[in-house]
Amino acid sequence: MDTSRHQGKVAIVTGAANGIGRATVLRLANEGATVIGCDVNAAALSETEQLLAEAGKTAQLVVADISRQDDVDRVVAAAGPTIDILANVAGIMDHFVPLGDLDDALWERVMGVNVTGVMRLTRAVLPIMETAGHGAIVTVASKASLGAGAAGVAYTTSKHAVIGLVKSVAYFYGTKGIRSNAVLPGGVMTAIGASSNPQVPWAMERAQLSMATIARMADPDEIATVISWLASDEASNVNGAVVSADGGWATA
Repeated sequence: MDTSRHQGKVAIVTGAANGIGRATVLRLANEGATVIGCDVNAAALSETEQLLAEAGKTAQLVVADISRQDDVDRVVAAAGPTIDILANVAGIMDHFVPLGDLDDALWERVMGVNVTGVMRLTRAVLPIMETAGHGAIVTVASKASLGAGAAGVAYTTSKHAVIGLVKSVAYFYGTKGIRSNAVLPGGVMTAIGASSNPQVPWAMERAQLSMATIARMADPDEIATVISWLASDEASNVNGAVVSADGGWATA
């Protein structure tokens, strides 16, 4: 860990209460950044705050639902006039529901967090980064961005969509000094399980054919390290990249 990698930088991290988001908050704070973390889970955010305190670090943690524009506005306002890094980490699963069993409520909730939330946070920070002439946006996509065997239809569609958003931002704003990249984890030991409990047995049986090729579950910090590097000046010429961090799952 380079404790000065992000010295003087201001970073927003979504999904800060658990898993990859929490690991990213801890890593960026330990690497010198001023961190604003957000999540809908207030109790788990308190646990993140405790872990920061144990490490001798602090972060501003905000209870917010990134699918709501008002909450996005509060998070961006909390960061102040400068935002150097945005880590779009928050995401939810879809219970491995295939299209024939999908209802509108599940579709809208998954798309609201996984796509609309990413869009709204990214849209909000772009003018700030454009004025500064620099910025790094790192979005957590998924192995499900590359195929169909890792989740149900809503999650898979959302993570494919996120890749388009990431690449569009890279293309249109790269000349303005703003970089946009995606990280694609595979299996990670996180608390996303609450939204991954299977609801359609035959679809889960089908998905398990793909799951059987996972080499191992990753520690969240293994993904946070990739996020940190992509957000750093060390990756200054990396823009529009789709970086797999799945232990080779996508090669199966």
